[in-house]
Amino acid sequence: MLKFYSLFLVLVLTCVGCSNNAEKINSSIINTEHLEHLYEEIEIDNVKLGTIWIYSDAPDYQLITDDDEGYTCVDDVSRALVFYCRQYKINPVNENLEKIKFLSKFVMYMRAYNGYYYNFLFPDKQINSTHQNSKPTPNFWSWRAYWALSELCLINSTELSDIQEEAKNQLHSLTQKIDLLFQTPYELIEIEGLTIPKWMEDYGADQISVIVLGLTNYYKINPDENIKSLVQKLGESIISVQYGNKDKFPHGTFMSWKNIWHAWGNAQAYALLKAGGELNIESFVTHALNEVDNFYPYCHEQGYFHEFYIKIEDDSIQTYNLRKFPQIAYSISPMVLASVEAYHITKSEKYAVQAGNLGSWFFGNNAVNQVMYDTSTGRVFDGIDSENKFNHNSGAESTIEALLSLQAIETSSKAIQILKTNM
Repeated sequence: MLKFYSLFLVLVLTCVGCSNNAEKINSSIINTEHLEHLYEEIEIDNVKLGTIWIYSDAPDYQLITDDDEGYTCVDDVSRALVFYCRQYKINPVNENLEKIKFLSKFVMYMRAYNGYYYNFLFPDKQINSTHQNSKPTPNFWSWRAYWALSELCLINSTELSDIQEEAKNQLHSLTQKIDLLFQTPYELIEIEGLTIPKWMEDYGADQISVIVLGLTNYYKINPDENIKSLVQKLGESIISVQYGNKDKFPHGTFMSWKNIWHAWGNAQAYALLKAGGELNIESFVTHALNEVDNFYPYCHEQGYFHEFYIKIEDDSIQTYNLRKFPQIAYSISPMVLASVEAYHITKSEKYAVQAGNLGSWFFGNNAVNQVMYDTSTGRVFDGIDSENKFNHNSGAESTIEALLSLQAIETSSKAIQILKTNM
């Protein structure tokens, strides 16, 4: 009888342990507390808009403004909108829906007469129309607005129907402008021995990747073959600046701008995977996996990079100006998102494992062995400056890019298991 009870107790404890482990793996590590701290609703012309404060500095993490730029911007509001749109699909609660409504209204309010978007807003609610990074031009903030509004239009909610109709009008207008920008076959230029499309000098593959993300969504909303052709054209231009392979540096990575690779916003592989998967373009997936399979593991093993330049001399690729720092959340998130997307397309768990390992950067697997994401507050430190110094501030970009990474990781039980093992 004693043996029976002993065995029973062991089985119970084992089941409890398994249950606790399963609960740990399945529990979300996404904490939006700090993002909500950065969120503020304002009224302009009796319309409520949702804004995101750009900066929040240690040690008290109060909200601050920049006299030259402003206090909020389309760049970060668009990032937040993408996050909340995806979060609503996971957790369709009213709190997420309200954020989507008011953040969308801010983005659309910042649209200029020419169809592009202003970026910064001052605390007095005046649009910053003079700063170089705020003018309504074909640039990052306009493309992020496009991407974010396209994510909005993928949500199935009658409560958003009026906002979605307005967003579709803005998307249609900007789609026409994108088509005109890239209408003619691209001209080839030479930089440091590399023959590349001139688009990569004018916009860069990093900007084009954001456009491709938006166009891919827009095609789902409006399945027009002309849009697919435009995605194909832009995707092929990204592929044209891929260099190296498994054995040769830079191991299949895509240049970001001209002959420069930089880690921040390096979403080329992610964009190609999204477009290739959604539009059934096999070559996009194949080329993207070249970077995900070869460059990402190398980058992880080397402790990550900030940027490097390449040139071709004597028919070989030479590297120069290689720097490892600073490292920021916006450098890690594109690799995480691409790895998770590779997992969903191929169903190969190696990509989920890779996503979990890359995501561990946020939890101390980095050059300073510093936890960068505080699960108890939702704060994400703004970056690692060197091998022995990190930035204690916690602004919008770092916070949202980390949350987007974790959000993606949590779509794979294997990825979140690997990540939590590394925490």
